[in-house]
Amino acid sequence: MDWTRRALLAGTALGFSGCLSAGRSNVTYPETATETAVDEPLVDAETATPDDEERKPQRTETTVPNPQLATEVEQVYGEIEWFATDYDASIETYRRTLGHAMATVQRVRDAAEFDASSLELVRRATDRAIATAQVELGGHFGIPGQMRDEIDAHVETIRRFGSRGDLDRIDVELERLYDYLEGIRSDLFVRRVLSDRQIDARLYRHLHDDTPDSTDDGDDEDDEALPGLFEIYHSAEYAGYAYGGPRYIEREPFGDDAGNDENEGLELLARQRTHFDAVSEPAGRTGFAYLVSYAIPPAESQPTDFDPLDYDHTSLFVQRYDDVTAAGDAVGTLFDTGVGREGVYSFGRDRWHRVYYDADGDVTYAFLIQAGPFVLVAAPSEVAWEERVGWTDPLDRVWLWRP
Repeated sequence: MDWTRRALLAGTALGFSGCLSAGRSNVTYPETATETAVDEPLVDAETATPDDEERKPQRTETTVPNPQLATEVEQVYGEIEWFATDYDASIETYRRTLGHAMATVQRVRDAAEFDASSLELVRRATDRAIATAQVELGGHFGIPGQMRDEIDAHVETIRRFGSRGDLDRIDVELERLYDYLEGIRSDLFVRRVLSDRQIDARLYRHLHDDTPDSTDDGDDEDDEALPGLFEIYHSAEYAGYAYGGPRYIEREPFGDDAGNDENEGLELLARQRTHFDAVSEPAGRTGFAYLVSYAIPPAESQPTDFDPLDYDHTSLFVQRYDDVTAAGDAVGTLFDTGVGREGVYSFGRDRWHRVYYDADGDVTYAFLIQAGPFVLVAAPSEVAWEERVGWTDPLDRVWLWRP
């Protein structure tokens, strides 16, 4: 569920004079003080003394705010951006090279004879397919290693029976190799195993905390982490799920199902824009992503008709900038132009600003941090930070909680 004022405990009295739910907000944001640089006195180069030289400001490298978090966000955002911009071309190259390997295997099968050169043709074609899979998909899926093991086993069998002159057995193994290549090239395999819509690969592992969930007896040695479900959207108009559970999610992510008149995903995407427009700063930005994290139960407790929106969820907004300086400038602009801040809050090891701002006429409370070239805003809600109850559940399985 999304946090609204209705989520507050019954009977809580709000002593505000004015209405925040209609029209413009009546909240006055505090002015953010800015530091004014003090001009250094100019010194003539010809009359400068050694003391003057020592007093000159020294050039220093830009400090990276929250470097460990920046590294983790780079991994997450980089994966999301790869799926948004490079995935389609990489899959096309992968499938094309597999098609060439299949054609080579079939050509060897159709030949009247089989010799060492025939085996070499098969080996070169399959090696090329494995190398292509490594280049195009190896950093994102585990398919290249599995391909190597499977193909090596087939080629070794072909070599062994070739040395014995058993052409019938060679033909059987070539057929098996062909069927394997056809299988990992198929639409079904790509859609389920190499999916860009329901991803159970490196992106999921980067996003998920992976902390084992402890049992009542205190023995969590064999415990696995509860599953996580993350709905993602990139500014290149890509949408998908990162999910490691057994259920296949029927609802298209973030409104991709254009033919659905009651498109809950489209409504969810519109809500992200409402939540985050006021903390969106395009100057110097190279792209952004929305991430919705769901607090779902273990697999055995999930219904067959699995709908993400049945569960508590909250959002994260990631903006990437040209560099650390540009990200810092973006934060400064936000604080100077309508984003108030009041204290800090610790997500895991990192301390985030508690911020508030006007979002479509209502005051929204959230958390903001700069991490290297990234600016993150998390958990927007109309409920103030100190009045929320059990609000971190959807975030407990996100990497932000890693020590």
